[in-house]
Amino acid sequence: MSDAALKYHEAAQSEDKNKKRGRPRSETSKKSILNAVNRLLLLTSVKNLSIEAIAKKAGVGKTTIYRWWPNKVAVVLDALLYQLGNTPALPTSATSAQSVRNQMERFMRLLKGKNGKILIEIMAEAQSSEQTLTLFYENFMLQHEETLANLIEEGKEKGEFRETLCTALAVDMIYGSIVYRLMSGAETLDDEFTQNLPKEALNILKK
Repeated sequence: MSDAALKYHEAAQSEDKNKKRGRPRSETSKKSILNAVNRLLLLTSVKNLSIEAIAKKAGVGKTTIYRWWPNKVAVVLDALLYQLGNTPALPTSATSAQSVRNQMERFMRLLKGKNGKILIEIMAEAQSSEQTLTLFYENFMLQHEETLANLIEEGKEKGEFRETLCTALAVDMIYGSIVYRLMSGAETLDDEFTQNLPKEALNILKK
């Protein structure tokens, strides 16, 4: 191997080693940021949270945060999803009606308490940014809407639900009622609501 080739080979190896060393550090910094956001949200609101406070808590620079997220709402949303973890698959049910009920109950459990408050604050903060609204929809709402829509379609195919039912409208009505209740501030997802909504929704879906 020529001297030039040898130097190129050594430089390539050195670059690979640096990349391998850098990746864990990047992942560690990212996790530190997400954990810092979740800790700070125990003491403050999304509105009052700042990138500066997140950076200080995580022990990183603001530029490190902006390397991965375009704005505060984006990092808060990722932090919440990181805390919640991956949404597990629904258990198999004997009927589509029961599967729809299970999905609705899971969604409402997800929005109860502090998590629901944070999500509503995220939605409020995102109103001024189309990019952030899209991020919220694609990273959070879309998976739940698709799951519910698929379950409703299965119910229609099995003859459990009305064939003429507009699936997209049904999904909007169900999730919209939940989100509206949270955003109104006057009501919470109490036991009466979480028990009655699935029953009333199924009455609308069924023949």
